[in-house]
Amino acid sequence: MSQPILIVPTPAVTRLCADIRRFGRGGVETGGLLLTKPGDSTVSVVAVAGTTGIVRMHGLFCITRPAFDAIFTWAEDNELQVRAMVHSHAKEAFLSRTDRDGGLRVKGFRSAVVPTFDNPPEDLARWRWWTFTSDWTPAEAPRCDPVACIDSVVFDGDGVRAD
Repeated sequence: MSQPILIVPTPAVTRLCADIRRFGRGGVETGGLLLTKPGDSTVSVVAVAGTTGIVRMHGLFCITRPAFDAIFTWAEDNELQVRAMVHSHAKEAFLSRTDRDGGLRVKGFRSAVVPTFDNPPEDLARWRWWTFTSDWTPAEAPRCDPVACIDSVVFDGDGVRAD
């Protein structure tokens, strides 16, 4: 049985691309997480990575355990689920060995890579998407909803706060 397609509100895409562009122009990768209410396929919260416990370099974006713990605890406390991770690459959108092995390898979890981090496309079809089954398999891009609203938060090892 296939999963329902994820629906990503335009403001979530805009917020993620603004963060990706800001860090990309500094030559480093960054990313964030997409959250939904349980059983819902529409993203209601975009969580962008803060500073503490976040590693950004050219060719590497890493969320450490304390930062993951903060956002997953916050999500549970707010009756939300982390459904997808989005991160950027300098040029092409592909899953590197680090992405494949170090990503959240949870059945049904989605991962997206946004190309050209200094000028990221806001078209979800130009990002590359995967779903974890027993390995990462290519997935259809989510639908974009131009009218749905989202909340935006920043997360890191210091916790979760309004954006």
